[in-house]
Amino acid sequence: MNRPHLIAIAGASGSGKTTLAQCLAAALGPPGPAMLPLDAYYRNRPEATAEELDTANYDAPEAVDAALLEAHVQQLRTGRAVERPTYDFRTHRRTTATWTVRPGRYVIVEGILALHWSTLRNLYDTSVFLRIDEATALARRLARDCESRGRSPASVRRQWERTVWPMYRRHVEPTARFADVMVDGAAPIAACLTAVLTHVRAGESKSERTGRQLR
Repeated sequence: MNRPHLIAIAGASGSGKTTLAQCLAAALGPPGPAMLPLDAYYRNRPEATAEELDTANYDAPEAVDAALLEAHVQQLRTGRAVERPTYDFRTHRRTTATWTVRPGRYVIVEGILALHWSTLRNLYDTSVFLRIDEATALARRLARDCESRGRSPASVRRQWERTVWPMYRRHVEPTARFADVMVDGAAPIAACLTAVLTHVRAGESKSERTGRQLR
Protein backbone atom coordinates (compact mmCIF):
# COMPACT_ATOMS: atom_id res chain seq x y z
CA MET A 1 0.00 0.00 0.00
CA ASN A 2 1.36 3.46 -0.91
CA ARG A 3 1.79 6.01 1.82
CA PRO A 4 -1.37 8.12 2.18
CA HIS A 5 -1.51 11.80 1.25
CA LEU A 6 -1.75 13.78 4.51
CA ILE A 7 -3.85 16.95 4.49
CA ALA A 8 -4.00 19.48 7.34
CA ILE A 9 -6.78 22.07 7.63
CA ALA A 10 -6.28 24.87 10.17
CA GLY A 11 -7.84 28.24 10.95
CA ALA A 12 -9.93 30.06 13.52
CA SER A 13 -12.94 28.58 15.22
CA GLY A 14 -15.84 29.25 12.87
CA SER A 15 -13.66 29.62 9.78
CA GLY A 16 -15.23 26.62 8.03
CA LYS A 17 -12.62 23.93 8.67
CA THR A 18 -15.05 21.10 9.36
CA THR A 19 -17.25 22.01 6.40
CA LEU A 20 -14.24 22.10 4.09
CA ALA A 21 -12.96 18.78 5.47
CA GLN A 22 -16.33 17.12 4.87
CA CYS A 23 -16.62 18.50 1.33
CA LEU A 24 -13.05 17.50 0.59
CA ALA A 25 -13.70 13.98 1.86
CA ALA A 26 -16.68 13.68 -0.48
CA ALA A 27 -14.71 15.06 -3.43
CA LEU A 28 -11.82 12.65 -2.89
CA GLY A 29 -14.24 9.78 -3.34
CA PRO A 30 -14.73 6.36 -1.75
CA PRO A 31 -13.70 4.73 0.45
CA GLY A 32 -13.16 8.17 1.98
CA PRO A 33 -10.18 9.60 3.84
CA ALA A 34 -9.24 8.86 7.41
CA MET A 35 -10.54 11.81 9.44
CA LEU A 36 -8.73 13.05 12.55
CA PRO A 37 -10.47 16.13 14.00
CA LEU A 38 -8.44 17.79 16.75
CA ASP A 39 -11.67 18.25 18.73
CA ALA A 40 -11.53 14.51 19.46
CA TYR A 41 -8.07 14.84 21.01
CA TYR A 42 -8.68 17.17 23.93
CA ARG A 43 -6.83 15.92 26.99
CA ASN A 44 -8.97 13.98 29.41
CA ARG A 45 -8.97 15.42 32.93
CA PRO A 46 -10.92 13.00 35.12
CA GLU A 47 -9.64 14.68 38.29
CA ALA A 48 -11.01 18.13 37.35
CA THR A 49 -14.28 19.45 38.75
CA ALA A 50 -17.17 20.45 36.51
CA GLU A 51 -16.50 24.10 37.31
CA GLU A 52 -12.83 23.77 36.38
CA LEU A 53 -13.74 22.11 33.11
CA ASP A 54 -16.33 24.78 32.30
CA THR A 55 -13.75 27.56 32.63
CA ALA A 56 -10.71 25.78 31.17
CA ASN A 57 -8.80 27.14 28.18
CA TYR A 58 -9.51 24.75 25.30
CA ASP A 59 -7.82 26.91 22.68
CA ALA A 60 -4.22 26.62 23.89
CA PRO A 61 -1.89 23.91 22.55
CA GLU A 62 -1.67 22.36 26.01
CA ALA A 63 -5.35 21.41 25.84
CA VAL A 64 -4.67 18.91 23.05
CA ASP A 65 -3.18 15.44 23.49
CA ALA A 66 -0.67 16.08 20.71
CA ALA A 67 1.32 12.92 21.47
CA LEU A 68 -1.71 10.71 20.88
CA LEU A 69 -2.64 12.63 17.74
CA GLU A 70 0.85 12.26 16.29
CA ALA A 71 0.92 8.56 17.18
CA HIS A 72 -2.36 8.05 15.32
CA VAL A 73 -1.12 9.96 12.26
CA GLN A 74 2.03 7.84 12.20
CA GLN A 75 0.01 4.63 12.49
CA LEU A 76 -2.26 5.61 9.62
CA ARG A 77 0.77 6.54 7.51
CA THR A 78 2.04 2.99 7.91
CA GLY A 79 -1.28 1.36 7.08
CA ARG A 80 -2.56 0.63 10.59
CA ALA A 81 -6.02 1.43 11.90
CA VAL A 82 -6.42 3.56 15.03
CA GLU A 83 -9.00 3.92 17.78
CA ARG A 84 -9.83 7.61 17.78
CA PRO A 85 -11.17 8.97 21.08
CA THR A 86 -14.59 10.58 21.31
CA TYR A 87 -15.20 13.73 23.32
CA ASP A 88 -18.38 14.99 24.96
CA PHE A 89 -18.56 18.78 24.66
CA ARG A 90 -21.38 19.00 27.18
CA THR A 91 -19.35 17.40 29.98
CA HIS A 92 -15.87 18.36 28.65
CA ARG A 93 -14.69 14.78 29.06
CA ARG A 94 -13.76 11.85 26.86
CA THR A 95 -16.31 9.12 26.64
CA THR A 96 -15.49 5.43 26.99
CA ALA A 97 -16.31 4.84 23.33
CA THR A 98 -13.76 5.04 20.52
CA TRP A 99 -14.12 5.34 16.76
CA THR A 100 -12.19 2.98 14.52
CA VAL A 101 -10.40 4.93 11.78
CA ARG A 102 -8.98 2.80 9.00
CA PRO A 103 -6.07 3.78 6.75
CA GLY A 104 -6.75 4.87 3.21
CA ARG A 105 -5.37 6.93 0.38
CA TYR A 106 -5.85 10.18 2.32
CA VAL A 107 -5.69 11.36 5.92
CA ILE A 108 -7.28 14.69 6.92
CA VAL A 109 -6.17 16.35 10.18
CA GLU A 110 -8.55 19.22 10.96
CA GLY A 111 -8.54 21.73 13.80
CA ILE A 112 -7.49 25.18 14.94
CA LEU A 113 -3.99 23.98 15.88
CA ALA A 114 -3.42 21.51 13.04
CA LEU A 115 -0.33 23.46 11.93
CA HIS A 116 1.03 24.24 15.39
CA TRP A 117 3.37 21.29 16.03
CA SER A 118 6.44 20.98 13.81
CA THR A 119 6.52 17.20 14.22
CA LEU A 120 3.11 17.03 12.56
CA ARG A 121 3.78 19.76 10.01
CA ASN A 122 6.73 17.74 8.73
CA LEU A 123 4.38 14.87 7.88
CA TYR A 124 1.79 16.81 5.88
CA ASP A 125 1.68 16.78 2.09
CA THR A 126 -0.88 19.59 1.85
CA SER A 127 -1.38 22.27 4.52
CA VAL A 128 -4.42 24.54 4.35
CA PHE A 129 -5.27 27.67 6.36
CA LEU A 130 -8.68 29.35 6.32
CA ARG A 131 -8.75 33.10 6.99
CA ILE A 132 -11.90 34.65 8.43
CA ASP A 133 -12.95 37.94 10.02
CA GLU A 134 -13.83 37.88 13.71
CA ALA A 135 -17.48 38.90 13.33
CA THR A 136 -18.26 36.07 10.91
CA ALA A 137 -16.35 33.54 12.99
CA LEU A 138 -18.16 34.52 16.20
CA ALA A 139 -21.58 34.37 14.52
CA ARG A 140 -20.85 30.84 13.31
CA ARG A 141 -19.54 29.80 16.73
CA LEU A 142 -22.67 31.10 18.42
CA ALA A 143 -24.92 29.18 16.04
CA ARG A 144 -22.98 25.94 16.44
CA ASP A 145 -22.48 25.94 20.20
CA CYS A 146 -26.01 27.05 21.06
CA GLU A 147 -27.64 24.57 18.69
CA SER A 148 -25.49 21.47 19.13
CA ARG A 149 -23.52 21.85 22.35
CA GLY A 150 -26.14 23.12 24.76
CA ARG A 151 -24.43 26.46 25.39
CA SER A 152 -26.01 29.82 26.14
CA PRO A 153 -25.15 32.84 23.96
CA ALA A 154 -23.69 34.63 26.99
CA SER A 155 -21.36 31.74 27.84
CA VAL A 156 -20.20 31.47 24.22
CA ARG A 157 -19.39 35.18 24.10
CA ARG A 158 -17.51 35.05 27.42
CA GLN A 159 -15.39 32.15 26.24
CA TRP A 160 -14.77 33.87 22.92
CA GLU A 161 -13.50 37.05 24.56
CA ARG A 162 -11.53 35.27 27.29
CA THR A 163 -9.77 32.51 25.35
CA VAL A 164 -10.99 31.72 21.83
CA TRP A 165 -9.97 34.87 19.96
CA PRO A 166 -6.92 35.76 22.12
CA MET A 167 -5.57 32.22 21.61
CA TYR A 168 -6.29 32.47 17.90
CA ARG A 169 -4.18 35.60 17.67
CA ARG A 170 -1.41 34.09 19.78
CA HIS A 171 -1.21 30.46 18.62
CA VAL A 172 -3.30 29.91 15.49
CA GLU A 173 -2.93 32.93 13.22
CA PRO A 174 0.90 32.75 13.27
CA THR A 175 0.75 29.23 11.78
CA ALA A 176 -0.78 30.59 8.57
CA ARG A 177 2.78 31.04 7.28
CA PHE A 178 3.16 27.26 7.15
CA ALA A 179 0.20 26.77 4.79
CA ASP A 180 0.57 25.66 1.19
CA VAL A 181 -2.93 26.89 0.43
CA MET A 182 -4.59 30.00 1.90
CA VAL A 183 -8.35 30.23 1.43
CA ASP A 184 -11.04 32.71 2.42
CA GLY A 185 -13.32 31.04 4.93
CA ALA A 186 -16.13 33.45 4.01
CA ALA A 187 -15.95 32.56 0.30
CA PRO A 188 -18.26 29.99 -1.31
CA ILE A 189 -17.19 26.49 -0.31
CA ALA A 190 -16.78 25.50 -3.97
CA ALA A 191 -13.99 28.03 -4.41
CA CYS A 192 -12.20 26.83 -1.27
CA LEU A 193 -12.56 23.21 -2.34
CA THR A 194 -11.18 23.88 -5.82
CA ALA A 195 -8.08 25.58 -4.41
CA VAL A 196 -7.34 22.67 -2.08
CA LEU A 197 -8.02 19.96 -4.64
CA THR A 198 -5.71 21.65 -7.14
CA HIS A 199 -2.83 21.45 -4.68
CA VAL A 200 -3.62 17.86 -3.67
CA ARG A 201 -3.78 16.67 -7.28
CA ALA A 202 -0.55 18.49 -8.15
CA GLY A 203 1.19 16.83 -5.21
CA GLU A 204 -0.07 13.42 -6.23
CA SER A 205 1.14 13.90 -9.80
CA LYS A 206 4.58 14.90 -8.54
CA SER A 207 4.75 11.86 -6.25
CA GLU A 208 3.74 9.55 -9.09
CA ARG A 209 6.45 10.98 -11.36
CA THR A 210 9.04 10.59 -8.61
CA GLY A 211 7.93 7.02 -7.98
CA ARG A 212 8.30 6.12 -11.65
CA GLN A 213 11.79 7.63 -11.74
CA LEU A 214 12.86 5.59 -8.73
CA ARG A 215 11.62 2.31 -10.18
